[in-house]
Amino acid sequence: MSCPVVQCDMVSIDDLSHVEYERSGSVGVWRITDFAAYFDSGEIEHGQDHYREEAGKDSMDGTVIVIENAESLGSAIQDSLDHINEEWSKLADDVNIDRLAYVAEGMMSTTVKMKTETDVETESFDSAEEAVEWCQRA
Repeated sequence: MSCPVVQCDMVSIDDLSHVEYERSGSVGVWRITDFAAYFDSGEIEHGQDHYREEAGKDSMDGTVIVIENAESLGSAIQDSLDHINEEWSKLADDVNIDRLAYVAEGMMSTTVKMKTETDVETESFDSAEEAVEWCQRA
């Protein structure tokens, strides 16, 4: 049995090795469980497609991106930050959300927030729970 073209092109979260997704009301939460592996594997393009599909829904008001294991990027950290500045900034504007939150250890969440150039209200947090609560207050 064939599926409609639109559904066949959709990216399933099950196809992503380093990303988990859940929804809390009008807030989508993407947990990148190993940012270094996610970035190095080329899976990032599919993850961005999944984000675009889910965050672009009319019922989505905010998104939370949890970044784990970013420190293992080592010298590739600048490349990943450049990618965030170029691609993730555009994604945030394209999906028409009100708030975007980043969660990561240490200074990574603040650094990513600072690299995101978007019209969307953006903040960094130490926990996903705080980030979701902030997004829900939009």
